[in-house]
Amino acid sequence: MSTLKADTIVASDGTSPVTLTKQSAAKAWANLNGTGEIALRDSLNIDNVTDNSTGNYTFNFQNNMANANYSFVQMNAGAAAYGSYGLYDQMFTAPTSSSFRTTTRSNGGVAVDIIQVNDIVHGDLA
Repeated sequence: MSTLKADTIVASDGTSPVTLTKQSAAKAWANLNGTGEIALRDSLNIDNVTDNSTGNYTFNFQNNMANANYSFVQMNAGAAAYGSYGLYDQMFTAPTSSSFRTTTRSNGGVAVDIIQVNDIVHGDLA
């Protein structure tokens, strides 16, 4: 049995990262501070996030997905004052190969900015 140990794996051009295609690994994820001046705490393949309005965010991919038929899931963490959070995805626009839009709402249906918005995306990269 052989063991492969590496700190970094790059594409055959020697400089760009290896592209994961046709695999089950998440193709993008984000941990977003959704209150005040929104900011990505950390991410993979998310170039930036647009704050459209209260609780309404557009996540823009660094490397596009193959099409708009990918799957994403969002988990939210917020202050107890708002109660449980729901996710109303694609409420304003359908996802595209370059971005998706989500809205976070309180259990009463009111859009709210929350402490932590976490998204994971599965599908094929372009």
